Amino acid sequence: MPIDSMPTKIKTFTDNLETVSATFNQTKILPESTKRFISTGYVKFVKNTGFTWHITKPSNTVFTSTLSTYCVNGESAELSKLPYFYQIQNMIDKMLNGDMNDFLYAFNVDYVEKSDNWTMFATPRLTNIADLIQDLTIYGSETDLDKIIMTYSDGTIVILEFKKMKTELSDEIAC
Repeated sequence: MPIDSMPTKIKTFTDNLETVSATFNQTKILPESTKRFISTGYVKFVKNTGFTWHITKPSNTVFTSTLSTYCVNGESAELSKLPYFYQIQNMIDKMLNGDMNDFLYAFNVDYVEKSDNWTMFATPRLTNIADLIQDLTIYGSETDLDKIIMTYSDGTIVILEFKKMKTELSDEIAC
């Protein structure tokens, strides 16, 4: 499917996204190792407010973010202090509004759609990104983000799988 149909899909997906709660399973596979590191927890996203990322295993960690600050286990900091924050924020904001130009400048992207499911494959065009990430694959449907697979340039693979939560989480997202 041509990439120019993808922005409409992303915009429809994000316009319909209000409050989302999901459990996640994260598997980290290290190169040249038989070990798999598993992490579990939940994530809650509230449109125009922020999100909570709560890791329950292996260690209890809570990362929350409002639109201007983030907080890890009670320690707060400004989002703008994160490296490349503005460039990444602008690129994501534009993508959510259907403008893929910045993302397509940074990544080679292929997009496949089958019935109500879609998959996006991205490989970096820019050397400074390629030094860190080899490729990124995102799986989704009309209403859900299903899986993200990140392959790092050192061979590490991180797989994030999301499942809708049946229980409601508190709406408070604050440090």
